[in-house]
Amino acid sequence: MNYSRRRLLILALSVPLVACSSEQSQTVEVLDPNSVRLEMVQFIVDYEARRGADGKVIVYKLPRGDGGGRFEVAGINERYHRAEAVRLRRIIKAGDPDRAEREAVKYIAGKTDFPARVAKTNSIRFLLRDIAWNRGPTGAVRTLQIALKVPVDGKIGPQTRGALEAAETNPMALISAIRSARETYERRWAGRDETNEFWDGLVNRWNKASAQSKQYL
Repeated sequence: MNYSRRRLLILALSVPLVACSSEQSQTVEVLDPNSVRLEMVQFIVDYEARRGADGKVIVYKLPRGDGGGRFEVAGINERYHRAEAVRLRRIIKAGDPDRAEREAVKYIAGKTDFPARVAKTNSIRFLLRDIAWNRGPTGAVRTLQIALKVPVDGKIGPQTRGALEAAETNPMALISAIRSARETYERRWAGRDETNEFWDGLVNRWNKASAQSKQYL
């Protein structure tokens, strides 16, 4: 998805415009923190979504062995998010894929607010959202703990918070550590490695997310 289309979707989701005075003939964009939140999630949707030739999100039939059920819409699969996946499929079948995409962004944002909110920098918030959507909140916390070299228990406690606060003073180093930690988590907890058919796709996803996180520095 190009930047212009992404911004249009974010503007539709947030409340980004405010009317100017009667002497002015244009509108100005409000710097709303929520629009940054939704922009982050739009990138996640762009990683996940399958689109038709017209660029609109489609209902994608998942391949055997994927583990997400029979189908997904914008990365929202039938197995783990059945009610929402069915609802989005219904919206697309009714002929409104743009609405389905907007709804997908809002849904994923709500599901990834934790653990994103424990970070102070947008670059790390973005990565935690991306991991949380792929591996759940506990998986995201474990990945973060691996990166921070603190005990891995999947819970945000004082030690993890303190280590994160210190690490965020050097976000570039933390981004690199999280990238390595994602691979460690996948091998140790998800049981996947180079022999898995989805490994190359995972590596590509991790690299894209790391690159995008640097745009928030």
